[in-house]
Amino acid sequence: MDKVLTFLSDIRVVIGIGVLVLILILWFIVKKIQSGKYKKELQELEVRYNSIKSVPLSFKMTKAVAIARVDPEAMSKVTGYKDDFDKAQANLKQISSALADTEDNILIGKLKDAKKQMLDLDSSLLLGEQQVGKLNQFLDSILEKENAQRTEVTQLKNEFRDLKASAQEKSNTLSYCWNTIEKNITETEKMFSAFEEWMYASDFEKANAELVSIKTSMERLKEIINTLPELLSDARGVIPNMVESLHHDYTSCKSAGVYLKHLNVEKNLSVITASLKDDLSHLKEGDATDVRTHLDDYKTRITQLDEQIRTEAAAVKELKPLTKETEQLSKDSVINLDYVSSQYQKASVRFGLEDMEQRIGNDDKRLKELAITKSNVFSMAGNADIPASTVLSDMKELNQDLTNCNNDLNDMKQRLESAAGDEERAKRQLVKLQIIMNEMQVKRRKYKLPSISSNYEEDMNKANEYIRSLGLLIDENPLNVQLLNATLQEAISFIYKLYNDLTNMIASVIMVENTIVFGNRYRSTYADIDSDLTRSELCFRNGEYTQALTIAIATIEKIHPGNYETMIKENSKSAA
Repeated sequence: MDKVLTFLSDIRVVIGIGVLVLILILWFIVKKIQSGKYKKELQELEVRYNSIKSVPLSFKMTKAVAIARVDPEAMSKVTGYKDDFDKAQANLKQISSALADTEDNILIGKLKDAKKQMLDLDSSLLLGEQQVGKLNQFLDSILEKENAQRTEVTQLKNEFRDLKASAQEKSNTLSYCWNTIEKNITETEKMFSAFEEWMYASDFEKANAELVSIKTSMERLKEIINTLPELLSDARGVIPNMVESLHHDYTSCKSAGVYLKHLNVEKNLSVITASLKDDLSHLKEGDATDVRTHLDDYKTRITQLDEQIRTEAAAVKELKPLTKETEQLSKDSVINLDYVSSQYQKASVRFGLEDMEQRIGNDDKRLKELAITKSNVFSMAGNADIPASTVLSDMKELNQDLTNCNNDLNDMKQRLESAAGDEERAKRQLVKLQIIMNEMQVKRRKYKLPSISSNYEEDMNKANEYIRSLGLLIDENPLNVQLLNATLQEAISFIYKLYNDLTNMIASVIMVENTIVFGNRYRSTYADIDSDLTRSELCFRNGEYTQALTIAIATIEKIHPGNYETMIKENSKSAA
């Protein structure tokens, strides 16, 4: 014991033991680190294994085999890959076992064995990834049709749910054909079930046929939901109301005596009603084929019939006053023709209207033809079995022809009356102008004007020449009405102006005289007044009446500014 203690107490021994312990600790740490590293690598290998294992090769292979049973082409392909599948499965089993062994070796510290196993696992996993990837790609190609059908059916199911919801929202408007809609929905749901059964049996061709049927059924359901509400509204509401309104108008007009037999209203309504019944039967079954075209045609036919009925009723109302108007127009035309014919015989040469002869002959011939037409049209108007619109059209045409003929006769009548009226007017105006000329001579002599311009004498001569020319023109035969009117207008304008000028001159003379007479009382008192009045008198004697009046007024203004005019008027009255 003492030897042991002595040995242990030796410093060299102590140091040796410490070194040994340190080495053991370091070895343990290294082992721990390696163990952790290998565990981490093992986990990564397990992740790769699980990734490969997660690919449902068995399920897909089973599906592929099922497909191969009904598809000879697929069978040869699947058979070729069967060995690959078995090898891949065996490899996966070996990997699974190797993973378990590696994990055990790591746990018990056999890291060298574990390292070697992980290298083998890496190779096996790489091989497995290649095998599974290749098999998965092959099996997906075999199952591609199924996947596509799955995707398509999922989309169709979503659309089908939306269609059912839409149908429920419109259930009130679709109540008429709701049994058909429910039947369609039930049948479509059965088709979805049949599809799943065929998919389970891996008979994709029959499953695809079910998809086609599902699409067709859904399209029909969609058409019913989207188009039938409007069609039913027209077929059950709009068109029956239009039919009722048309029948009411027809009955009312017929009872009022309007001829409507030619429109075949009752037959048309019967055909429309029967056809509409057939369309409603189709709509009840959810069949909208050509129904929109039929309904639009019904609307058009009913509208046209209603318009024709209203047209006939309006024609009856319009025909009565138009008949009276046409009758009166015919009488007026005959009267105007007689008047124009008689007046033409009297005045054609006098007024140079020989060009009217052919027009009168044409109108006479036209009126005789229209008399025959009038007899036929009026006979139609009295026939209760002829549509009023037909009679009205003929009556309007007759009325227009009579109007045109009568307008032409009125035009000739106005020309004749105008020509005769122009002559009478010219004669009356000539007498007035002669009176005015005499009145001017009388005024000139009466007021004894001390002086008058030479232009006035020339104007008087020109006025007399106008009167002489008018007399000659009136005596001409044939009468040149255009020249007569032009000359008369010039004469009136000239002579009236001359008369107004003379009247204004006389008024100025009288004013000058009155002003000078009024101013004479101040001549002796104011020298400048006497001088100014003398100048005014000189102008007066020279015929400068305006200048004389201006000087006289200015003179009186000096004495009585502002009220000279009133004083002169009063002085003139007292003098008179």
